[in-house]
Amino acid sequence: MENTKKKKSGFKNLIKTIILAVVISFAAAWLGYVIFVDDDIDGQIYNMPGLGADSQSTKADSSKTDSATVIIPDSLKRLIHVSRREDLTIPMSMDPTAGRYVKRVFSGRRINIAVIGVDSRLGSSFKHADANHVISILSDQGQIEITSIPRDTPVDCGYEDSTGQNKLTVLYAMDSKKNYFKKIADIAGLDHIHYYIEVGFSQVMGFLELLGFKDSGSALQVLRSRNGLGGADYQRSYNQGQFIRQTILKHFNKTDGFFSEILLRGGLSMVNTNLTASSARSIVNSLKKKGFPKNESSVIVRIRPKMRMKYKVYDLMDSEVVGALNEKIQRFNLNRKDIAANQRINKTAKLLSNAVEKAIADSAKKNYRVLHRLTTYFKQRAWLQVADSAERYRLREEIGILLSDAYRKQGKNREADKVLKVIENEKRLFSNPVLDSVIEVKDTTALPDSNNQIN
Repeated sequence: MENTKKKKSGFKNLIKTIILAVVISFAAAWLGYVIFVDDDIDGQIYNMPGLGADSQSTKADSSKTDSATVIIPDSLKRLIHVSRREDLTIPMSMDPTAGRYVKRVFSGRRINIAVIGVDSRLGSSFKHADANHVISILSDQGQIEITSIPRDTPVDCGYEDSTGQNKLTVLYAMDSKKNYFKKIADIAGLDHIHYYIEVGFSQVMGFLELLGFKDSGSALQVLRSRNGLGGADYQRSYNQGQFIRQTILKHFNKTDGFFSEILLRGGLSMVNTNLTASSARSIVNSLKKKGFPKNESSVIVRIRPKMRMKYKVYDLMDSEVVGALNEKIQRFNLNRKDIAANQRINKTAKLLSNAVEKAIADSAKKNYRVLHRLTTYFKQRAWLQVADSAERYRLREEIGILLSDAYRKQGKNREADKVLKVIENEKRLFSNPVLDSVIEVKDTTALPDSNNQIN
């Protein structure tokens, strides 16, 4: 009898154990679904209050501000926007904070393009990442998100904390591009960087000229200032993100018609990138099919890491606004007695002329020296800093001829053809009225010293 009771009791305990295990399993499955699968995966954008900034701008009025950050209270969840629907099923993600749940969010197909502004001096291949942005193309939605990341964002570069070198700008200089891309994807809340575009001081000046800025040096001074306009590097990063946003909204329609191919190929020839003309054309066409841009909110800017501050929104396509900001920066520099920032020192033409003369002397027998002298200048498109158009044209032609000839003498015909193609694409770009508006900026400042690092 006792044995029978024990058997019944054991059977009941077994049933209870099974029921408990089932309940726990269902709970675990539900929790996994909440953590790793978005409950809104029908291709709609994941909406969060406060995302982006109001499209209204202010004409150099620093009292009018707008928030550019997504303010999310600290919680156990961290969002990762994935590029493809199937990535939702992958139960993993970069998570620098142990114990924090990761919610993988699908918001339609994403193409993430890193835009890096480097500070390399003329002729030097050493470069920090002083401007860090990710342009996310939401092709299913016909929208664009720009994530701007301050250069001094803390990251682990392997240095002692006392050195002050564990920051994003140093990571690009001292580590591999692969690790840099992983880190900015993590900071931006993305899963992957698909393409990159690297630009230096010279290329940015060239683009500003193409965009219609009569004094590209003064316009660049506004975009690179992190002290004169307040908000330190966060406001500067936001200004740059807004400049990208406003440029896209203003000039996207230029990608139609006869000049579209010139614009794509010429623009890509001016930068260091893994983005091909066919890939760029495909991205542009995918946006056009969705009617991009439908309105001002078709492109938004956000700052990561999140910072609880108000961001000033300027109309950086307005010459009066840019001129007023430029004057404000110069007053700030004068008050600090920062005389060097207010001096017009453009030694680029002389520097390149000397390099060309020496390369000509080497071209007869020492082709390796020609490549050594001119390759870095070519990669930087250094001639774009030369204000005089005739002198710029001469230097570009001579550098192109010397480099292509040196490559051919070494049997490197592919490299020689690439040099000539880059120069031809640039010539076509600057000789056609692709971007025909002219933005005159009051020239109260000097061109930043081309031998100074971009701060």
